[in-house]
Amino acid sequence: MPAGSVPYTKPYRGISPKTLKRFRAFYTNQVEMLQDRIVFPIWDITQKIQVFVARHILSSGNPRYVNYPSGVQIPLFPAEITAKTTSIVLVEGIFDMLNLYDKGLDIAVCCFGTNTIQNDLKNKLLPYKVQGIAKIYVMFDADDAGQRATKELVPLIEEQGFLVDTITLPDGMDPGELDQESVTQIREYIGYTHETSSTN
Repeated sequence: MPAGSVPYTKPYRGISPKTLKRFRAFYTNQVEMLQDRIVFPIWDITQKIQVFVARHILSSGNPRYVNYPSGVQIPLFPAEITAKTTSIVLVEGIFDMLNLYDKGLDIAVCCFGTNTIQNDLKNKLLPYKVQGIAKIYVMFDADDAGQRATKELVPLIEEQGFLVDTITLPDGMDPGELDQESVTQIREYIGYTHETSSTN
């Protein structure tokens, strides 16, 4: 972890401290680029940290997100699926994933934006194939960019040998805004019963 790291122990954007702790959220004032941000280490399937993704504490903060160090290829996250499942739900942002995880859909995986996932897609999906994932539900933001990216991405994922289905949200909605009832409905729709095979 960067110097002066302190665990982030308060709720943030409706995400519980338990979930933030699970994904090792922290803050630091020792790295200028990361100041005033909630920071997440992003690790790969071997548990090696590849990059830190940091969101500004204030919604008006600019830029909202930074990657440290910059220019690093970011894997899909989390790379390891601990649930007993053959499916994952692919979302755009880390807070989309965190919100779903926090509400019981712990098979959500984020791609850190629709512009990055197509870069080296085969290697990004390989860890899930190795873990026995056979189906991917794509649930991107219900805006023009998200839906356009969904149409482009579905055949590319299918080319990698996965079954693909899409989950369409109401206009203007994103997975980070879904309430408990909505997440429960999605779990029921995909037939996910929330059984885990190991301790998180």
